[in-house]
Amino acid sequence: MLVEVVAVCACVAHTATAAALPPAGQQSETRMPTYDELLLQVDKQAPGFGGMFIESDGRLAVYMLDTTRQAVTRAAIELVFGKDRVPAAGMRAVKGQYSISQLKGWADRAGRLLTVPGVTIVDMDEGKNRVVVGIDSADRTRAVSRELSSLRIPRNAVLIEVIGPIKPVAR
Repeated sequence: MLVEVVAVCACVAHTATAAALPPAGQQSETRMPTYDELLLQVDKQAPGFGGMFIESDGRLAVYMLDTTRQAVTRAAIELVFGKDRVPAAGMRAVKGQYSISQLKGWADRAGRLLTVPGVTIVDMDEGKNRVVVGIDSADRTRAVSRELSSLRIPRNAVLIEVIGPIKPVAR
């Protein structure tokens, strides 16, 4: 599932950013939007958008705070990412708990956790409608939970996952 989400995100981000490229000669003046920025654009067009992923049946599953807004949300996705981004298999509304703008704000604030020993990654997981904090071992969970509380980030909005230590790449 994670591989599918990553592959879809990479494909969608590549297509969306390629479509957003400025004309030749102006590229040095313009910065390409990040995938997170594109997701925030969708949330701005369709408030309550909480992320998306491709399901095993090929449908685009889209988190929404209000699932009755599927048409508006689909239009926003197509506006930001292109009409061809919704697969032929269609789209399915999934009741989300958080909007992308909420998740992004918490993920940015949670970035401070990277100074906590054992924390290896902090990011939004739009395929799970959560912020993910990666740690090197399960014994770090309590310290991370305390830090999340001090940062006023709702604990239910965060998945703490043991991903193991980060190993340097040999040269």
